[in-house]
Amino acid sequence: MNKIGFLSVVVSLCVATVVRAQGVAILDMEELVRLHPNTVSDKKLLDQTLKEYKSEGSDLQQKLESLQDAFEKARKEAVDPALSERARKTAEETAAKAREELSAADRKARDTMQLRQQQLNEQEMRMLKRTTAEIREAVEKYATENKLSLVLPINQVVYGDKALDVTDAIMKRLNIQRPGKSDAAGAVVPAAATLPAVPAAPAKPAAAAQP
Repeated sequence: MNKIGFLSVVVSLCVATVVRAQGVAILDMEELVRLHPNTVSDKKLLDQTLKEYKSEGSDLQQKLESLQDAFEKARKEAVDPALSERARKTAEETAAKAREELSAADRKARDTMQLRQQQLNEQEMRMLKRTTAEIREAVEKYATENKLSLVLPINQVVYGDKALDVTDAIMKRLNIQRPGKSDAAGAVVPAAATLPAVPAAPAKPAAAAQP
C-alpha cells in the first residue's frame, strides 16, 4: 500500500471513530437524491410523460379553437338581416348549440389537464418516495453498524464538524459515483413537472351567444 493510500485509510478510520464516539452523524440527503441512479431514469420517464400530456393539451386546444370558429360563424349568421324569421330562428338554435358545445369542450379540456397534472404529481411523488426509501434503508443499516443514535440532514444543521458527514459512506453503499468537475454542471437536478394551463376560449360563449 502506498503512502497516499495508507493515509486515506487512516483518515477514514479516524472519521469512523469520531462518528461512533459522538453517536450522531449528518448527511446531504438532497445530494444523495440528486445523484442517485433512479433520479436519472425517473427524469427521462417524467419528461416523456410530460411530453405526451402536453401533446394531449395541444390537441384539446385545437379542438377548442375549431369549436370557437364554428360558434362565431353561427353567431354572425344568426344576426344576418337578410334572413327570414324562420331562417333566423334556425340560425339562433345553431348558434346556441355551438355555444353549448364550446362550453362543454372548454370544461372537459380544463378538467382533463387538471387530472393529468395530478397524475404527473403523483407519479413524481412515487418515484421520489422509492428513491428516498432506498437511501433511508442504507442509512439505517450504516447507523446500526456504526452505533449511531441520530442522523440529521445537513441542511437542517447550523454547524456540524465535517468528520460527522457520512454522505460519502452512504454513496459508496448505494454505488453512487460523485461526478467530476466537468460533469457537475450537467448533473440532473429534480424539479417539479408542470403542465401549461389550457388557454381560455377566445370569447365568452355565454355573452356572445346573444345574436
